[in-house]
Amino acid sequence: MLSISLLSYSLIAVVSIVFGLIYLIRPQFMPYHGVALAKSWSEVEPNIQTLILALMRVSGGGFVATGITIIILLAIPFQAEEQWAIYAIPLISLCNSLGSFYATSLVKTRTPANPPVKLSLIAIFLTIIGFIFSVI
Repeated sequence: MLSISLLSYSLIAVVSIVFGLIYLIRPQFMPYHGVALAKSWSEVEPNIQTLILALMRVSGGGFVATGITIIILLAIPFQAEEQWAIYAIPLISLCNSLGSFYATSLVKTRTPANPPVKLSLIAIFLTIIGFIFSVI
């Protein structure tokens, strides 16, 4: 059962790191950001570009930190079956994925953009699966 949990949490960690790195290194906003603003990157004022990139870097850093934290917790205390890790990992994952779900849902419902809401839902689902299989 712990193998299924380990796989679920590992997927979350890897996707979090990849998504976070994309947000950390992109020189401009994501395509759905442009749809939300109804502007291309070059049409956005330089001070707004700076603000958007800063917010992307914060978000990206949070995703990378979440992914790395989950990997460390999986490698050491989770493998040792320490009880606190069974609860810490889903808590960390849900804080990140629920926040992401809320943010992407706002963009989806208030603009014509199509942000990755499903990615957040998949992370929430995998977190629930990971938790269930770690406690049974």
